[in-house]
Amino acid sequence: MKKVLCITLVLLLTFPLTACGLRATAAALDTTGQTEETAVAAQTETAQTVPETVSDTVPETTDVTVPETTDATVPETVPETTDATVPEEPEATEPPVEASEPEVPEEPETPEEPEDFSGRIAAGAYHSVWVRESGTVGAVGRMEAGRLKTTQWKDITRVAAYHHTVGLRSDGTVVVAGEVPGKSSVLLWTDIVDIAAGANNTVGLTANGTVVCAGANTYGQCDVSDWTDIVDIAVGFRTVYGLRSDGTVLAAGNNDAGQRDVESWTDIVAISAGDYHVVGLKSDGTVVAAGLDSFGRCDVEFWTDIVAVSAGSTHTVGLRSDGTVVATGRNDYGQCSVGGWTDVVAVSAGIYHTLALRSDGSLVAAGSNGWGQCRVAG
Repeated sequence: MKKVLCITLVLLLTFPLTACGLRATAAALDTTGQTEETAVAAQTETAQTVPETVSDTVPETTDVTVPETTDATVPETVPETTDATVPEEPEATEPPVEASEPEVPEEPETPEEPEDFSGRIAAGAYHSVWVRESGTVGAVGRMEAGRLKTTQWKDITRVAAYHHTVGLRSDGTVVVAGEVPGKSSVLLWTDIVDIAAGANNTVGLTANGTVVCAGANTYGQCDVSDWTDIVDIAVGFRTVYGLRSDGTVLAAGNNDAGQRDVESWTDIVAISAGDYHVVGLKSDGTVVAAGLDSFGRCDVEFWTDIVAVSAGSTHTVGLRSDGTVVATGRNDYGQCSVGGWTDVVAVSAGIYHTLALRSDGSLVAAGSNGWGQCRVAG
């Protein structure tokens, strides 16, 4: 009896469609003790008769018929074709990285240095000169000794003036208008990058940082042949100055007013000399001065934000970074009346007048105009 029940349970698991009938048969056998024939007859009309004595093994002829409502006989094992095999998902892999050439970092742009306008204009003793965009030179003022004979000059990059006029050509040679001691020597100079003019001297800065000087040497003002590493030059009445690249200043010549007392100066970026005084522009925009201080020409200690300086015979002029101008010293001709000037890029101080260049290329002047040295407009 127990074996029959086990068979019945196996059939229930294998054939789900007849599970309900078989489960009912097992219950009837357990509760009423009816014979296996009656249980099978109740399940289906066509079932085979089970013998009274059940052998230890299941008869081979015992078949279970799937009800007619079933379209197909369910096999004891699920065919391999019915297995729903889920394909394995491919492993996620990162797409190959294409080899590329390493990027070359761009070199930082080198900031352009501001244009130097300082040599574009010069206020002489009684005349004014300037360099045009074409490389020619304009001049007005006193014509004595031919100092204004610049009309034939070409390829000029810088000018300087006192009682004479000096022009620096783009090829490093120098031209001179007017009469001055040592003129013939100056005309032989080569490889010059800057020039300066004094009462009786002409000074040149060479490309290798040395200095040449022509003219009077009564006070040893031309004893500069051993100077090296010079980046700027200036010349007074009888004194010559050189600015070294380390910001210190050298001086040679007359010192009767203390105009050579510049040994302690440091951090200087530009220099300019009057007859008996000298001024130095520091990198922080302040200004120092040495020499004769009559008329207050050396009263520059409170100036700030200065980008250029020029020393005249008895006055001093400073250009601020905003294009305005300050001045101190003798002002009997109005040479220091520059407070209303704007948009200025270069200044130059003469004996009794002041000259300035504006950013639009126009010129403005103040001070004595007895020789027409201030007739620069237009």
